[in-house]
Amino acid sequence: MTTGDRAGVGSDGPGDRNAGGAMGRMAPGDLVSATAELHWAAQLVASAGQTFVEPAEDDSHRAMHWEAAQSAFVGAPFAGAYPFRVALRPADLALLILDRTGEAVATLPLAGVGIEDGYAWLSAAMATYFGGPPPVFERPDWELPAHPLEQGARFSSPVGAELEALSELYATADRLIAEVAEKLEHASPVRCWPHHLDIASLITLERDSEGAASRTLGIGMAPRGGGYDTWYWYVSPWPYPAPARLRALRRGHWHTEGWTGAVLAGDEVVAMPTDARLGAVRDFLEDAVEAALDALR
Repeated sequence: MTTGDRAGVGSDGPGDRNAGGAMGRMAPGDLVSATAELHWAAQLVASAGQTFVEPAEDDSHRAMHWEAAQSAFVGAPFAGAYPFRVALRPADLALLILDRTGEAVATLPLAGVGIEDGYAWLSAAMATYFGGPPPVFERPDWELPAHPLEQGARFSSPVGAELEALSELYATADRLIAEVAEKLEHASPVRCWPHHLDIASLITLERDSEGAASRTLGIGMAPRGGGYDTWYWYVSPWPYPAPARLRALRRGHWHTEGWTGAVLAGDEVVAMPTDARLGAVRDFLEDAVEAALDALR
């Protein structure tokens, strides 16, 4: 992959300008509260995967992917020949059950209800579609940042424009990450991981004698965490290279505390002209991938 010709990235095209505008529709700091609620809502999708889907070694049975047709995070399919999927539509914070054609057969707006209401609704829906008693949903065992929802609070109502901004951000991230990852061999599908709500592709560069990944590259966007309160783009090589092996980046910076990766903060992106944002993020990802690969060699 060659990115040197992108060093002087200029204005984006019309479609890119729309996506660039979406990335700056709201300041990253204004999305913190909505991000927290979306993060907790995503646990409902993860729970469905943990309860009904055959466990995968890479934990993808609890992951989600972005489905443009639904503008939603969609979980793994389950129920055999006539599969269902649980999905979460961020823009209006709605929980969906999709049939095998991708059509929503049931919808629960989460605004004004609690997490336990969501689980009760899912359980009743599963009993309706599969027959038998309502199933008990297993809960993911990872820790999330503390939030009143955990103690019985309800999701905000009415739904604010912040969730629509997050929906647009994830749609853009899915597109850009796929665009960069597809140029590399052994890239995983782009997935959103409910543990941290980051959306990413993992590139497996090398495996050991037992088949386990021994060198990887993660390309993604995280809404928070890892030392940051708001969203950022990242490229993370593993094993983490020594700082001396990390060359200067055209954009962003190297994060080396706790984890190692190239980071382009959302605040940096929204400070750019609207028609330059998407090209700048693309340039960052491509440049950071090359720098990370060099550091792993």
